[in-house]
Amino acid sequence: MSKLLMAEIETLIAPLSDVSGFYDLVKEPLSEVRQSLVADTTHGHPWPLLPLMVSDTICGRWEHALPASAGLELLKAAAEVFDDIEDADSDESLSTKYGNPFAINAACALLILAERAFTRLKSRGVDCDIVVSLIDMVNSYYTTTCTGQHLDLSLTPEEAASEDVYIRVIGMKSASAVECACYTGALLAGANQELIKSFTIFGYNKGMASQIANDIKGITSMSDIKKPKITLPAIYALAQTDSETHNLLEMVFCKRNIGFIYAPSQIRDLLFSTGAIQYATIKMELYKQLATDTLIGLEQVGMKVAQLQQFLE
Repeated sequence: MSKLLMAEIETLIAPLSDVSGFYDLVKEPLSEVRQSLVADTTHGHPWPLLPLMVSDTICGRWEHALPASAGLELLKAAAEVFDDIEDADSDESLSTKYGNPFAINAACALLILAERAFTRLKSRGVDCDIVVSLIDMVNSYYTTTCTGQHLDLSLTPEEAASEDVYIRVIGMKSASAVECACYTGALLAGANQELIKSFTIFGYNKGMASQIANDIKGITSMSDIKKPKITLPAIYALAQTDSETHNLLEMVFCKRNIGFIYAPSQIRDLLFSTGAIQYATIKMELYKQLATDTLIGLEQVGMKVAQLQQFLE
C-alpha cells in the first residue's frame, strides 16, 4: 500500500518538475507523508493508509481508492501550510523559510492537485456520480475544519480555557479529518449508509483520542509550554486550582506576558501534580473505548476490523 500511495502522489506532483524550485517547494510539506509511510508510526499502519484500510475492511479491495487517499494527503499538506502561516510559530514552516507569498502559492497548488487526484478515481473504474459525491463530502468536511480553525483563531484566552469550547474546536479541526478519511474509504467500498455512518463514528472518536494524545505529548515534551498553547491538560488545571498555582498557570497560558519568566519543567510538574495529565489520559481512553465499541459492532455484522483495531493500540 505504502509504495503505491507514494507513487500516486508523485504522479500528481510530477508535472511541476518543469520548474524545479516550485516542485521542491510543493513537495516539502509532503515530506511528513513520506516519513509516515516508511516508518512504523502506528504498528505498521500509517495514517495516510486509513482510507485504503477501511475500503479493504469492507470489500476486500483498496487499489481503486489510491487517488482519493493521495488527494486527502495533498489537502492535509495544504492545510498545514496555511496553519503555519496563521500561527507563525514554526521555524521549519514554508512561510518562515521562504515567506508568505511562496507558502500561499504552494498551498494553493496542493489544493488544486488534490482536486485533480479525486478526478483520477474515474481511471480506477469509480462511477462519476460517486466521484462527485465524494468531492462534495470531502469539501464539506474541510469546510468544517476551516470553521473550527476560524473559531480557534477568534477565541480569547478566557474562552479558550473552556473545556466545552475545546472539545468543539478539536472535533471540528482534528477529528473531522479522520472522520473524512473513514468516510472516503467506506464510500469507495460501496458501503450502505448505515455502514458509512459507523465508520465515520469510528473516525471521529479515533480523531478525538489522537488529538488529546498529542496534547499530553505537548505537555510531557514541554513544547506546548515553551510556546504556550491552551490544551486539555492546561484547561483542567486552570479549572481545578486556585490562588498561587492558578495565578501562575494563568500567567503562562492565558495572559502570556512576554516579560514573565518561568521554568517549563515547573509548569509540566504542576500539570502532573494537579491531576491534569491523568484527567486528559482518561478522556483519551474514553474516546478510544467509543471507537473500539464501534469496531465491535462492525465485527458483529461481518467486518474484519483487526487492522483498524491496531490504530487504537
